[in-house]
Amino acid sequence: MRRINVRDAEVLAAKFRAENGFSHTEPLDMKTVLRKCNILTLYRPLSENAYGMSLKARSGDKFVLINSTRTLGRQHFTIAHELYHLFYDENPRPHICGMDPDGVAEKNANMFASALLMPQESVLQQIHSKESIGNALSIATVLRLEQLYGVSRESMLYRLKSIGVIDEKKLQVLLKMPKVETAKEYGYDISLYLPGNDGLIIGDFGAIARELFEKGKISEGHYVELMNMI
Repeated sequence: MRRINVRDAEVLAAKFRAENGFSHTEPLDMKTVLRKCNILTLYRPLSENAYGMSLKARSGDKFVLINSTRTLGRQHFTIAHELYHLFYDENPRPHICGMDPDGVAEKNANMFASALLMPQESVLQQIHSKESIGNALSIATVLRLEQLYGVSRESMLYRLKSIGVIDEKKLQVLLKMPKVETAKEYGYDISLYLPGNDGLIIGDFGAIARELFEKGKISEGHYVELMNMI
């Protein structure tokens, strides 16, 4: 599998946005993206070292499972990561995100997710010129950015480093600052830094289950079991 570079990731992210009716700079609501792309998505607790998984059926139907014990910011990044596997992976296969972080496909997906959620042009527009050079970026600006794009502190900081706003030393300083405490200090909602969405289902899960039952494909007991998942 070919490893993509930063430019490739930017192109794919822009392509995805354009093909799905999003501007090239607007922050994305990932639940809206999932609904627009008709991707059946379930939020459930998974193992500690798993972020989520995706599956693309031969029929073209797409499925995503997200670990609800992870923070909302991490969940958003995982969804964007899985979108790469569903739409651009040369060899898509069922896999658990987080199990092989050093694989080429996983690195490609992470690069795509970063570009999709945090477009370089958009991010730079949000940073005052005084903070865009010389490692002058403040924690107040970092908080505003991560809240705007709905991403974790780690995702935001690594993106800022990749586009040259901060260096490694500044990155490490900002990474050590407590997330929830700083968010509270600056008056932000802390839900982005906490788990959530447990049990949520996005898509026509219930309608599909009903159709299968009415066509005799599944038993009444199986149908009730499926509906109890909602």
